Amino acid sequence: MQATLKVYRHDPDAGGKPTFQPYPLELPEDATVLDGLVKIREELDGTLAFRASCNRGFCGECTLRINRGGRLACMTRVASARTKEGEVTVEPIRNVRVLKDLVYDVDQLLWQKIKAVEPWLQPTVSQPEREHVLSDEQLRPVRNAMKCYYCGLCDEGCSVIPFDNTFLGPAALTKAYRFVSDPRDGARAHRLRAIGEPRGMWDCVHCFEADEHCPRGIGPTHRIMDLRDAAVGMGIKSGTRNPQVARHYDSFAASVKASGWLDEGRLALETWGVRRIFDLLPVAWRALRRGKLPTPYRHPKRPGAERISRIFEKVERRSP
Repeated sequence: MQATLKVYRHDPDAGGKPTFQPYPLELPEDATVLDGLVKIREELDGTLAFRASCNRGFCGECTLRINRGGRLACMTRVASARTKEGEVTVEPIRNVRVLKDLVYDVDQLLWQKIKAVEPWLQPTVSQPEREHVLSDEQLRPVRNAMKCYYCGLCDEGCSVIPFDNTFLGPAALTKAYRFVSDPRDGARAHRLRAIGEPRGMWDCVHCFEADEHCPRGIGPTHRIMDLRDAAVGMGIKSGTRNPQVARHYDSFAASVKASGWLDEGRLALETWGVRRIFDLLPVAWRALRRGKLPTPYRHPKRPGAERISRIFEKVERRSP
């Protein structure tokens, strides 16, 4: 099988702009993109830099963008990836600092953020050291999160990180979920407060791209939603530096309970406060000119509002 790998080449220390260098190859029919990269380095160009380890799809070391999509190079067949012209484009994933060619700063992408969520068990101080025997059912969510091998594809697909690279991201938040869901951990409230601060779980826009990119079926976006539910269930609706999150939650629930549907004007006013609303006057003026400006607290009830209100009351009675 003949194929041409167009490989991203760039050495930041040497200066110059990145280029794509074509390498014509003769490969077996079952060859992977990683096989092609190894062949290039061993037979054509020993200066090519890339990262790989297990060659079995478990370590996540060879995560790259292949034909503009995030994939594992060791699990991507050249035969299925190549275009009609027989070309395969190989480059680093998005949102990373390139060190050389296909090698990028994984510490900045993943490990610093994972370290920030304190990825270790923290048993309660009051409990003596003893064996913690748990059922399979109790450990099911923990084991699901532990399937992650930190390939970074969920962060690569995240729609928030391109705009704010300091966002913890779905990989780190999935790691946080692993400990929040572990019955042996005694720092649940502490963890939820920490990841509830700005650039934490409340900054996720639930676009579900992380779920689409995860090769292990962990569902990182769903795990972030689970973290939010756990936080709200414990009365932790925001961090100390973003109280507008809690106000948003409370206003949303209050307006739906009162009228059966969302009062958008009330939501904006109660979330941000009068001072912040003044900053939004230009937007409000444009909405008013188009007849789209909601009037806070003058929100009519929709049919069936009483039944919706009773649902709220039933849930509130059950809440601790």
